Amino acid sequence: MTSTRPPRLTRWTLLVLRHRRLVLGGWLVALTAGVVVSLSLPSHLSSSFAVPGSDSQRAEQALAREFGERPAGTFTVVFRVRDAADRQLQARLRGRLERAAAVLPGGRVGTFRVGAGAVYGDVATTLGLQQAKRYTSDLRRALRQDGAPRALVTGQPAIQHDLDPVLASDLRRGEAIAIPLAVLVLALVLGLSVALAIPFVFAACAIGGSLVLLSGAAHLFAITPYAVNLVELLGLGLAVDYSLLIVCRYREELERGMEREAAVVRTMATAGRAVVFSGLAVAIGLTLLLFVHVPFIQTMGLAGLLVPVVAVAAALTLQPALLSFCGRRELTGLRLRRRRATAVGSRSGAWQALARTIMRRPLAVLLPSVALLIAAAVPAFFMQLGPGSLASLPRTTEATRALVVLRNVFGNGAL
Repeated sequence: MTSTRPPRLTRWTLLVLRHRRLVLGGWLVALTAGVVVSLSLPSHLSSSFAVPGSDSQRAEQALAREFGERPAGTFTVVFRVRDAADRQLQARLRGRLERAAAVLPGGRVGTFRVGAGAVYGDVATTLGLQQAKRYTSDLRRALRQDGAPRALVTGQPAIQHDLDPVLASDLRRGEAIAIPLAVLVLALVLGLSVALAIPFVFAACAIGGSLVLLSGAAHLFAITPYAVNLVELLGLGLAVDYSLLIVCRYREELERGMEREAAVVRTMATAGRAVVFSGLAVAIGLTLLLFVHVPFIQTMGLAGLLVPVVAVAAALTLQPALLSFCGRRELTGLRLRRRRATAVGSRSGAWQALARTIMRRPLAVLLPSVALLIAAAVPAFFMQLGPGSLASLPRTTEATRALVVLRNVFGNGAL
């Protein structure tokens, strides 16, 4: 005797539809929390380039344990001067450094060197990198003095402090390009209708939920500031991709004459299942970064893992809840191209013609495609990798300008 029990995904969809207002309320809370944490999240992020188990990390731990020194939390202050050999000027600058160091927990002046046209000193702290970067503005205010050589603050904490607004600006610039393009593509596919808003609601909630989880992880691990950019841009891409697939399938089911609930259930049993497998495949791929024993890479993998997981959760809950409020009229609207009034099953278009051509001659398509992919991958064997350098930092920040002075006066190894 065969079982007539509906599949698990169908039962789940029916449960979501039954409690759709509660589902929407939960995602609204996630979105609001994501907006709130995004305002303070950058101050809790920092890039740690330490390699666990290496000699450099053991030396750093020994300095912290035996001498209370934290190299990652050390600032370097650079002064451009005309007469660096002036002993009185040197004494005044050292006293200025010592007074400014008092604003930092455990702050004290360490190395103090004089060069041709510049003087620099290290301000050591008992803080780790993530905590030290929050004191960058305090140190700069304490060093500000009229009529004296201007102090340029650099070092790992200052560099990361200065990079936060740059990364945020780059993210906004990327969104300013990506979102209009996404709107254009969706308008060409979905037309000017309510359906056009669904992918962006989906994206906002998925990104908000991911940022909340990332904020929680930032209180336990050192998360790189680049993780926010990864979450927002990857979240936007996945949300538009998954939502477009589901909305198009739902509209087709409505055009076949199905009622809303039945169309949502059928859509989630087909397109929804494809989205789940796609999201899990993306998550598995990014999870591999967690096995690289470098915290900087691992936190990128963690951020990348959170996005598809939250996107799949949104696809299984938020998406059917949103679709249940949309019928034929809401999803039709003003179309940008005329659709033929024939049955869905008998339609033929460019995509169907392409699929038929591929299925008729699979090997003729497979072999050139594989050859093209191999040709695209060949340059990877000749790629030359190197460490991070000054060239990779934006020249508009104070920390970078100070690095340029150090390099020009004292050489590349000054910091």
